[in-house]
Amino acid sequence: MKTSIPYITIFFYLFIIPFSSFSQIQKTEKFEVNDFLGERNFISATQADNLIIYFNTDKGILSYDGSDFKEVGIKNKSINALQVYQNQLFIATNNLLLLYSPKSDSLAEISTDAIVQFEIFNDELWMISKNSLFKWSDGNLNEIYTSNSDAFNTFKVSNNITIIGHSNGISLIEDNKEISSFGSFLKPTKIIEYDSSIYILSENAIFQLNDEKIVRDFSSNSAIMDFIIDDFGKTWFLNINKALRVNDLMNVNPAFYENGTKQITGNKLFNDKESNLWVLGQNNLTKISQNNAFSKLLIDDVLEIFTGETSNIIISNNQIIYYSALTGLRKIQINSSDKPLDNYHAFYNGEDWIITLNENIYKLSGDKRSLQLVKKDNLFYPTAYIDENTFLAKSQNNNLFTVNKDFEPISKIVNLSSVNNLIHTNNSIVAYSDNSINRLSYEGVMMNSIVFPDSIKINNIIPAKEGFWYHTLSDVFKVNYKGDFTKINIKTDLTTELRILNTFDDFENNLWISTPDKLLRFPVNPNKEESILENFTEYNKNDFLISTYFKSAKKDSTSLLWFTHDNGISIYNPLKEIPNLVPPSVSVKNAFAYELDNFNNPYDTTYFLENQEKISSNAIVIIEPSVISHFNCDKATIGYKNLSTSQAERRIRNGEKIILTDLNDGLNTINFIGYNSNGIESANQANINIYVIPPIWKRNWFYLTSIISVFLLGFVGYRTVISIKNNRARDLEEELHKGLEDLEKKSHLQVLKAERLKQLNELITSQKSELEKKNKQIESQKYELSLTNQQIKKQKDLLEETSSKLTSSINYAKRIQNALMSTEVEIKKAFEKSFVYFMPRDMVSGDFFWFNQVKNEKGEDLLILAAVDCTGHGVPGAIVSVVGMNLLNNITKLKKVYDPGQILTDMNHDIIHDLRQNETQVNDGMDMTLITYNKTTKQLYFAGAKNPLMYIEDNELIRIKGDKHAIGGQQRGDDRIFTTHQLDLTDGKERTFYLFSDGYQDQFGGEKGFKYLVGNFKKLLLRIHDKDVLDQKTILHEEIEEWKSGYPQTDDILVIGLKL
Repeated sequence: MKTSIPYITIFFYLFIIPFSSFSQIQKTEKFEVNDFLGERNFISATQADNLIIYFNTDKGILSYDGSDFKEVGIKNKSINALQVYQNQLFIATNNLLLLYSPKSDSLAEISTDAIVQFEIFNDELWMISKNSLFKWSDGNLNEIYTSNSDAFNTFKVSNNITIIGHSNGISLIEDNKEISSFGSFLKPTKIIEYDSSIYILSENAIFQLNDEKIVRDFSSNSAIMDFIIDDFGKTWFLNINKALRVNDLMNVNPAFYENGTKQITGNKLFNDKESNLWVLGQNNLTKISQNNAFSKLLIDDVLEIFTGETSNIIISNNQIIYYSALTGLRKIQINSSDKPLDNYHAFYNGEDWIITLNENIYKLSGDKRSLQLVKKDNLFYPTAYIDENTFLAKSQNNNLFTVNKDFEPISKIVNLSSVNNLIHTNNSIVAYSDNSINRLSYEGVMMNSIVFPDSIKINNIIPAKEGFWYHTLSDVFKVNYKGDFTKINIKTDLTTELRILNTFDDFENNLWISTPDKLLRFPVNPNKEESILENFTEYNKNDFLISTYFKSAKKDSTSLLWFTHDNGISIYNPLKEIPNLVPPSVSVKNAFAYELDNFNNPYDTTYFLENQEKISSNAIVIIEPSVISHFNCDKATIGYKNLSTSQAERRIRNGEKIILTDLNDGLNTINFIGYNSNGIESANQANINIYVIPPIWKRNWFYLTSIISVFLLGFVGYRTVISIKNNRARDLEEELHKGLEDLEKKSHLQVLKAERLKQLNELITSQKSELEKKNKQIESQKYELSLTNQQIKKQKDLLEETSSKLTSSINYAKRIQNALMSTEVEIKKAFEKSFVYFMPRDMVSGDFFWFNQVKNEKGEDLLILAAVDCTGHGVPGAIVSVVGMNLLNNITKLKKVYDPGQILTDMNHDIIHDLRQNETQVNDGMDMTLITYNKTTKQLYFAGAKNPLMYIEDNELIRIKGDKHAIGGQQRGDDRIFTTHQLDLTDGKERTFYLFSDGYQDQFGGEKGFKYLVGNFKKLLLRIHDKDVLDQKTILHEEIEEWKSGYPQTDDILVIGLKL
């Protein structure tokens, strides 16, 4: 990626009489050595139809696509000239003509002619060697004309005629023959065509050729190395000292960058298809944006700009600056007696400028270099010209008068007082007082007056072409001459809420709206009654604005707009608001995919530009498209869509990445179209093919295998049914034979059974007497069991009584813990936007939150808040929590320690000492997060014992780690010292902070019974951080309950959220 540094080009206006001159600054980019891959001498350049520029350097050929330089694979060639034609690069060396194809990276030899210059005319490629004119046609080099006496230097192909500059002047070639030769006094080195005229460079002059007549157009004091004529008719040239200069038809000015400290130098000039001027030199490459509508004047402490018919006056704290399109800028010092300036005004009376500085009135003529005092210590300050003997003036009491040419009062403007501001429009003077706006004619006659309520900010009302505009921070209203307000509907596609700082009507049907990071120009249709503003043009600092916020704005007689800032003036030239109609190109610089494992962690990367790879359905695809353009690239956009679906086109800014997920199975063709800053569609389209491997059950072989399996199963099933029927018939026959045999056997068995029954009766009689004895023994054992049951009942009653007492004790412990613990109400009073989500696992908790509000030694309010996770949970954890709360109260209330790191250090020392942990086996301790917020200075301090602090700023989650040690427990070595981290919250941004224990992320649940984990917890916080705090608390509860899905609670849960 190029790291070009934006510089500024400065044009000094030269005058016959020396004086301090100022400079108007034009947008320039100067590339550094690291940008173009090391030191090198830039010799020439050519541009392809896709807008890629190829630079010929002494170290080889470089290509540049508007963002990156790349080396073209041609080494060790001494190149004289380059030309891109039909997507191929023609290369001329000292003795060869080569053809390079960038697409196939192949190089072919065409001819042994030493070509010195190329030219494309009417989509045909022409070239010259030292003695011949050639034309490339149908893949062949055809000789058109040869001279044995002239050494060719340069040429230009025009309609039916080719102009060749050579050692003996100029020759005109038509139908392969020389038809005329003239200008033997010339030594032509370059010929160009501009606005149907031919211009010839010869030594130190540029000549114009018309009908074989040569007229000197411009000459320099030294030899001219190269020149071009831009779209505005200005001639840019490099002199013998390699310095860049410009002839603007009135003056010849050097070009500088870095605020005028360094002059732009080079060996060669190149004008690209988007009207950018490139200056090529030794280790030097500079781009000048000629069509940029904004330029700058770097003047400190600008107070006001006053516009006249032929010139403007700029008043700052220390000087007056006179600007004229004919003479440029000049500085006029203010007398020390007039400083500081409390009152100032200037207007043009048709011949001179009348300037008021405090109580003194001066005159400034266009050809003068200093102010001429007209009247000293005057009580009336002239503000406008009425006629040659009458002026409009303001008194020291802020009343308006008409005064004579000696600035003495004639009459007071009635019904008008306390005028604090005057604005001159095309047809009236608008006078602002405390709560009213009054329109006066330029003769001083009151036209109308509007009185506004106190709720209206008068300074937010500006004159419009019809009526007025009024703005608040978020809305714009149209105000008619009766004082009626109509709200305007502003339609923008901005991603942030519109915040209006100032407005300006240029009386050319445009309303300019200033915002913190954009300057918006809305067209206003005076013929429409619709209350709507839309179809805006956006400007920002990349458009060479000093700032998007302006204090005031003026339009001068040449339609230039002057926007005043604290440190200078941004000048808008509507004539340079030329739409870039050159279609850009679009390319894909990089495209790859991350393959994810079952835990959504990337484990492999697939690159699409190198190979036609396949990816799985859960992969994440990242594509980096780029618009190839060299003008306002930051405003270019890229449209993309999936051609394999009915997806509508989506837009991104140039330079942004595209992230795709959930692509359809099979082939996905992603199509890209580029759009330049004016919405012109790219001449080409780029495509990336991404093949997503479908799951097994969606693959063709699976379908085929399934069908075959169904047929096989049907066949096997049919054969099985037939076999079952045959087997069943055989079984029935065998059962019939077997049944007959069984009947015979049963008759014999009946006889045997009768004898057996007789034997059994005898056995039962003998066992009856034994059973009677057993019954007596059972009765005896039953009595013994009843005695045992009575004993068990007594023990049960004792256990229930013990359990009741234990439950009462735990409830009492819970009340004690709740009494010691801070409440959510206390925290809500201190942090208005906050919540506490606290869910103990048992009746008492090992987690607790603690809060204290104190004042430091400076009297500043400090809010101290902690989220603590003690060892264990239930009763053991609760006991440790009581120790922790007591220690926090002692350290902050008695010791008056408020620094989070020091609080944790003291707690660690005290708990080890109080529990004698170095002597006993008691290793209980606690992990915690503690913050101290200074409400006065808006500084937040944080320290953590194993636990971090998380906060979200600009939709990004930031995690500040705590120290790796816990509070308490046995320790070895030196005492633990805990670190304090500081956050500055004075920038006005709203951030959401979270303090928490590990209970939420350690909860088991989900489909597979896994832990919730920190990653899911972070995603949840990012999803809910911009919601209301009560909604956040509700979502946290619903999320963890849904996650548990029948699993028991693992640990105590504590999450504290607050917005600052």
